Amino acid sequence: MDNVDVDSLWARLRRRKVVQWGIAYAAGAWGLLQGLAYATATFHWPEVLQPLATLALLIGLPIVLVIAWYHGDRGHQRVTAAELAIITLLFLVGGAMFWRYERDVGEGGVTLPLAVSPGAASTPGPPEPAETAADVPDNSIAVLPFVNMSGDPAADYFSDGISEEILNVLASTPALQVAARTSSFAFKDQQKEIPVIARELKVRMILEGSVRRQNQKVRITAQLIDAKTGFHVWSETYDRELDDIFEIQDEIAQAIGEKMKVQLVGQGPGGDESPDTGSIEAHDHYLRGLALWQRRREADLWQAVEEFQSAVAADPSYAEAYAGLALVYSVIADYTTRISYSDAMYQATNAAEMALALDPSLPESYAALGSVANWERRRQTANSLFQRAIALRPSFATAHQWLGNGMMAAGDPVSGLVALERASALDPRSLVVAENHAYALTALGRYEDARKVCEPIIAVEADYFNCQLRAGMAELLRGRSEKARPFLIRAAEINNRSALPLVNELLDAVEGRGDRRTIARRLAAFPLRSDVTPGSGNIFSDGEIPGLLMLLGEPDMALGYVGRHSSGPFGSLDWAMVDLSMDPIRCDPRFREIARNLEITDLRAAKLCGKQAMASK
Repeated sequence: MDNVDVDSLWARLRRRKVVQWGIAYAAGAWGLLQGLAYATATFHWPEVLQPLATLALLIGLPIVLVIAWYHGDRGHQRVTAAELAIITLLFLVGGAMFWRYERDVGEGGVTLPLAVSPGAASTPGPPEPAETAADVPDNSIAVLPFVNMSGDPAADYFSDGISEEILNVLASTPALQVAARTSSFAFKDQQKEIPVIARELKVRMILEGSVRRQNQKVRITAQLIDAKTGFHVWSETYDRELDDIFEIQDEIAQAIGEKMKVQLVGQGPGGDESPDTGSIEAHDHYLRGLALWQRRREADLWQAVEEFQSAVAADPSYAEAYAGLALVYSVIADYTTRISYSDAMYQATNAAEMALALDPSLPESYAALGSVANWERRRQTANSLFQRAIALRPSFATAHQWLGNGMMAAGDPVSGLVALERASALDPRSLVVAENHAYALTALGRYEDARKVCEPIIAVEADYFNCQLRAGMAELLRGRSEKARPFLIRAAEINNRSALPLVNELLDAVEGRGDRRTIARRLAAFPLRSDVTPGSGNIFSDGEIPGLLMLLGEPDMALGYVGRHSSGPFGSLDWAMVDLSMDPIRCDPRFREIARNLEITDLRAAKLCGKQAMASK
């Protein structure tokens, strides 16, 4: 019986020309779409025409089939009220879909749904909103690391570098809030959905793509996704010679600016932020060096120096390579004893000045010079240089971070914290930004907040020494040594196992099971930079030891320690001087004299010590 019914239905469909109409419609629609695709590419018509036409043809298919049913070779049937309602409903649904689609396009919207980043597993269901509108600015964007499709993992630096250059162009635009490289690149090779990534980075737009490099040819595919709706806003594929790589980067950035309705600003004589070199070899070394600098490890930093030097050797006029070299030298002395602070600052200054002579528009050069000025305690100069770097690239998280550090060191931890909070907003997954942010919170006595800033970093990077140490110090200074112990022990295990006895004895002494004065003497006897000296038995920085001496009840030792080590132009004692733990000795004339020697305007002393502190300035 069922077979008879099926045969009868099929015969009726053929007799009424429904099958013929359906086949003809499908063939015509396919031809129309192919022709439209060709015309769009040839005449540069808006890309939105293709998906709109597809949607219109899909809506038209059931309408055509209904019409065929009633107007086949027996087109004498009368349309019943129920059937008329169905046809009307089809038109209403189609009209509603067109109305919604046109509204999305007018708002910067959309062509095709996308739920996950490249390589991620697809999950059914509607896209999840990234954040509430109040939390995420419409002008915010993150550039994910482009996927390396070349088949050689060693070429990751190249695809990462493409992403980095596009990010830098966007970050130079005041109208955009761009997530920093360290945060957006933290999602590399992670199987996370786009809305989840956007929510963690607090952005609305996500740019992702892929790079396939073979010999002297490169194919780059880029797509911009609105995480709020889960749809594509724009996509494009570029097939070019490798010599045109900088032009492609600019084209992608300009297309994004157009879709986000912002005008990308030109930076420098060339009117853009393309790497100012014609040497592919030099650019290769530059990209490798940039990736290594971001890792902030001793071995990686020295390798970054080699890469930037190789870039300069390949193209002596390559300004960005000199700027990269300046960035590395401005921080490397914090991570190694292989170079003195004075030598590192000299090298940083020399490289930054060379970069500025070649291109005065590079924000990295100003940031590096600001870092040098800060180490040399030229406070106002440092502040101005950091502000100049930020003016050139408003989303330059490192410049905001170093500005905050400089304000802290100059005696204004409150203003410093504001700048560091901005750096954290721009670069929420940066290890070093989080650690500096937590340090500032600790200095202000906000110990719980300091630990909370470092907890997400520890969750994804359990072997990051600085945040383990920072969380441990926050708990220790808060008076919770039992909670500090696991953090501090882990920090010693990561960075310097020879310090494990000191850590345990310090914690025992604080808990009343050891001689505090003996531990204090051991701490006070450590030379500067012992925390980065292998086998020194110490993990605590020069800026942390005075606070520990105060905790152990030895204010005179704390005064003696900062007094002995405050005569040189470099060091991290500045941060110790503004720490809340120093308040019991802040009004001591010796302390105020040390603050003056360190070029610190101690705003906290002005409040605590009143006229006495002000009179001694």
